[in-house]
Formats: sequence, C-alpha cells, structure tokens
Amino acid sequence: MSMTPAEPAARFRLPTGSWRSLQAVLAGSLFSGATLSIGSASVGSPLLLLGLPLVLGAGVVLMLWPAVAFLLTASIIPIERLGRLTSDETAYTISLMRIVGTLALGSFLLHALIRRRRIAFGSAFWLYTSYFGLALLGLFHSSHPLGTVRACGAILGNLLFFWLVINIGQAPRLAKTAVALWLTTTVIVGVFTILTWHFGRGVSEADLGETASRFSTVMVDTSEWEALDSTARAAGPTSHAAVYAMNLILTLPFFLYFLKHQRAAGWRLLIAAGLLVTMYNVVLTNTRAAILLAVAVLLLCGARGLYRFSAGGVVAALLAVAAMLPLAPEAVWHRVLDSSNYSVERSATLRIRFEYWAAGLQVAQDHWLEGIGVGNQQVIPLYIKGDAPEETTVHNEYIMTAMEVGVIGWLVFFSFVGLMYAAAHRAARLAPARWPAQLLHADFFVAAQVAMLATVLYGLQVDVFHFPLKGWWLIAGLSWALYRVLLDTPPITPSIHSNREGNPS
Repeated sequence: MSMTPAEPAARFRLPTGSWRSLQAVLAGSLFSGATLSIGSASVGSPLLLLGLPLVLGAGVVLMLWPAVAFLLTASIIPIERLGRLTSDETAYTISLMRIVGTLALGSFLLHALIRRRRIAFGSAFWLYTSYFGLALLGLFHSSHPLGTVRACGAILGNLLFFWLVINIGQAPRLAKTAVALWLTTTVIVGVFTILTWHFGRGVSEADLGETASRFSTVMVDTSEWEALDSTARAAGPTSHAAVYAMNLILTLPFFLYFLKHQRAAGWRLLIAAGLLVTMYNVVLTNTRAAILLAVAVLLLCGARGLYRFSAGGVVAALLAVAAMLPLAPEAVWHRVLDSSNYSVERSATLRIRFEYWAAGLQVAQDHWLEGIGVGNQQVIPLYIKGDAPEETTVHNEYIMTAMEVGVIGWLVFFSFVGLMYAAAHRAARLAPARWPAQLLHADFFVAAQVAMLATVLYGLQVDVFHFPLKGWWLIAGLSWALYRVLLDTPPITPSIHSNREGNPS
C-alpha cells in the first residue's frame, strides 16, 4: 500500500475545556461586540442596534471557529453592494464583508496568540505592504485627497484580506470548500440578477452606488447615446456592469474544475446549471470586452485540460448557446452582437478610451517618479480636450497604476501580481508529487492561473485591480498559501511492493 502524506492538520479547531477556551470566549465576546457596536453606531441603523444581541452571539461563534469565519467571508464575496451599509461616496465604506472579515481576522489572531501558533507573512505579504506604503505617500501630494484616502482604504482592505487567506487557507479541503461557497453565492446572485433584469427596472449609474438602490441589479448606461440612446446592463450586486462581469469571469475556470472532478451525476448537473447561469449573466452585463474574454477563458480552459474537446461537447456547447441567444434581450443584440458597433465611428466608449489612454500616458510621463496619488480621478479631465467629466479613470490598469504611483510603484505592484501567478504555476507542478489527487488536484491551480490571466487581460481596457475584486484576492491568497504548504510537504513515497504497472500489489 502506498504511503501518502496526510492533509495538513487543521490549524484551527474548537478549543477544549481548558482555561484557554474561556479566554477565547471572553476575548471573542469583547472583540466581536466592539466591532459590531462600532459598525452599528457608524451607520446609525436602529434595526442593526436592535438585532445586536443576536449578531453578537453569531460574532462569538465566529471568534471561536476561525475556519468557519473564513468560510463565511468567502461565501459573501459576491454580494458586495448588497452588503454595504454606506454609500459608495463615503471616505471609508462599511460593509458586511468588512465586518465579517474583521471578525475572521480577529478570530485568527486571537487563536494564534493563545495557542502560540506561527503567523504567516512571507515575501508576497511584504511586497504588497510596500505598495501600500508607496500609496500612502501619495497623501502628501495628491490633488484629490478624498479619492486617495478611499483608495488607500481599499488597498489596506486587500492587504488584510490577503493576510487572512494566507494564514487560514492552508488546508486543501478548506480551500476547496471556500471556493465552492464563493461559486454557490455567485449562482444565487446570478439567479436574482436574471429575475430583476426580466421583471424589474434599471437605475442610472449614479444612483447605483446609493444605499437606496442596494437591490437594483440593472444599470441604465448612456455612454453611447449617440448610436444606442440608453442601454440596460446587468451590474448585479456591484457598482458597475464591468465589475460584475469580471467577478463572473473569475469563477468560470473553477466551475469547470469542479465539473471535471465531480463524479456524482446530480452534482455535475447542478454545477453545469450554475455555469450556464453565470455565462448568461456575463451576456446580460452587455459588456463587449467581457463577453469576448469569457469566450477566450473557456477556450483557454479547454487548452489547459480543464475539460476535453470532443465532438459531443462542441455540439452540446453550440446547443446551449443557441438556446441562450433567444433569451438575450434586445439591448444585448444592439450593443454587443451588432458587429458594426465594434468601430471607433459607432462606439463612443472606444473613442473615449483612446483619448483617455493618450491623456494617461502624458500624465504618467509628467509624474513618472512620484505619481499623482492613488484614487486621484481629477487629473485626467485636465488633459482632455473638450468636454470631460469632473472625475474619471483612464480605463487601463497599466496606465492608471503608472499615473498613480510612478514607475517604482508600478514595478512593485505588478511584481506582486506576477508572483501570485508564479505561485499558482509552481503549485500546479508540485501538487501531483506531494498530494494525492483526491486531496487537491493540480487542476485547482490551473484554474487559478486562467483566472489570473483573464484579469490581466481585462486590465488592458479597464482599471481592473481598482475594482473591489475580492474573488481575485481569494484565488491569489489560496494559491500562495497552498504553494507555501507544498514546499514544506515531502514528496509521496511509492510503495516498495508495487507491481510493474505502478499499482499497489
């Protein structure tokens, strides 16, 4: 019988009946109570204050089980704006994601200190911390202080979430469960978005960020009014259709991963249905780049072995597309499926992007060392000839980052992004020799690589890493955490009693 390494021991279990359990309960009560009370007072919600005892009890439970708190954090990633307790225009937004994430991080630190467990940092953490430090320097010279404060708050949130993931997400089965919950919530949100698209009404992009429009999932886009008047686009529970589209695309490789490695017919049917719901939502976003990228991601997944190309599979895919096309609303046909709109003459967004890119390159050249400060959206309009909004981004992640933090910050940030991809790539090569396939197959890391590649490609036409893209941070954190575990895991030793075919005798 072959010897296989056991799954890395669960780092966080329910405390025993020792005095440390009492410490955990008392400290957890104080921490969760303080966090939730401050959150309630900040938003001034009477309902939240009335429900504080119930929420406080849930907070104590989360403090006792860091793994449960982590899984809950992963499961609420897709709800984004639905969980926000403040509007998008506030200096620092308060959301359910941040409250639960803070509880999860506090729970981890509490158990780590009481049980004297090692706290992971690593080169990736310090690299992104360096970027955060460079972003903070922008506060001293930014011409848009509020925007810079908001952006620095978002960067700090990413850093803390990444730290949480690399510390708790070190067990393969826990990592798979976290991703599965993320996908499940994505499907639930997708069904809700489909229903509100067909039976609800849309709101303007400006109103979408208000708390009163929390349950609105369709935005009315007027950016191409010259050719299309106004266009309905699914934004889901996010602040924009482009953000929602990228959130959906990140999940596609993992749907295919679970579909490939699930043997039960019932589960395969549910996963396939979830994949179709997600793809239909991508179509409803009415975002040309997103739909093209989604198709490219599916093809890349096939090329990387997440599914097999076959005649039957191609026919099934074509039938699924044919079944979905009649469901596509008229707005999608006019904006996305009309080939004449893929031209500068017919597409105002393409013309504007070219103007913004030229202006952004000039800004980056003028501020090549120190940048203009992260979140500064008031500089680009100064470089645009003619009418321009008071605030806007450059709609290109690479130019935007160069503008904000200069050449040094640009190198630091994209070194971090490259390091995450390298970790997933290396983990995919290490996993087969160190873990049995049923524990965590190397395809998990292949799916992570495809998702990361999709993100950097999407960044060519939008400032993608400026999105609250917690799905990407979950993937990156899990890839880094599991890669570090794999480095410390000895290779599987084959049995000396194996026969010539390599099977145990």
